[in-house]
Amino acid sequence: MLPLHSSAAGDFSSSWTWGAAIALSALVVSTWLVVNHRRRDQTVQWHQPDYDTASDALLVLNRLSLTTAVEGGTAELRELVDVVSRLRIAEQRSPELPFGVVVAELEGYRAKVLPQNHVDKLAADQSLLNKHLALARAQGIRLEAARIAIVDVQRKIEKLTRN
Repeated sequence: MLPLHSSAAGDFSSSWTWGAAIALSALVVSTWLVVNHRRRDQTVQWHQPDYDTASDALLVLNRLSLTTAVEGGTAELRELVDVVSRLRIAEQRSPELPFGVVVAELEGYRAKVLPQNHVDKLAADQSLLNKHLALARAQGIRLEAARIAIVDVQRKIEKLTRN
């Protein structure tokens, strides 16, 4: 019967096995770290334009919140059209993120603009006051809902890129 372990070869083999195991585990860990960081960097690069678009939309909404939106008279409405199209592109790039909610709220906001001559109409007919006040309230509600949706999207992007 052959011995399973000889004393002369066993010392060399045992030390060689431990060194190889430590080196292999170090190689596996370092490879995993490199792959994980590259994947995270790619995720960050992929979602960065979406995050920037959401930030731009938030800036436009902050400017719009200072005044009521009047058809043809509010300069930010033209900028809002551009932001909405960029948000739609972001929605196509990242369908797992709720950009559709932001787009829907902004479209709803644009549907609630006051007519261009609303002051003249109010001067002529006071019965329109409640209708115009309702439109202005709806604008504020849509702006706040869009802000909340944008912050939600930005948090989800941050969560995806933090891992």
